[in-house]
Amino acid sequence: MKKYWIEYGVRRPISPMTFWVHVEADGLPWRLAEVFEPALPGKGYATFFVEFDDAVLRFASLEELRVCIETLSQKALPTSRVLSEKRGANYGPSNHWLNRFPLRMAWGYRQRVVKYLRVALAGFEKEVGLA
Repeated sequence: MKKYWIEYGVRRPISPMTFWVHVEADGLPWRLAEVFEPALPGKGYATFFVEFDDAVLRFASLEELRVCIETLSQKALPTSRVLSEKRGANYGPSNHWLNRFPLRMAWGYRQRVVKYLRVALAGFEKEVGLA
């Protein structure tokens, strides 16, 4: 089954990718930070969901979805160690979102996932007024 949807909440959502995509920019530790680059969404707190086969992926921002698409689009996936070093965090690669990704990672399967993630991204952008 494939579908995508948005849910709105009263608290800022945190997804498995949030720490890795939204870097603290106010000098505070990530869990205490209030300013991020790229910025986290403000009021309304949308959470973006994409279901593909039996997996439901959750994103706290459209930027996270873009990073997911960019990463999974690579024929040779970067290692979580390389991605962790890129973040500049002393937060072991075993905690990286890619290590926790629920879908099979074969190239042909990733191509189908990425194709649908792009459909979902376009739909989300249209729904929130970015397209």
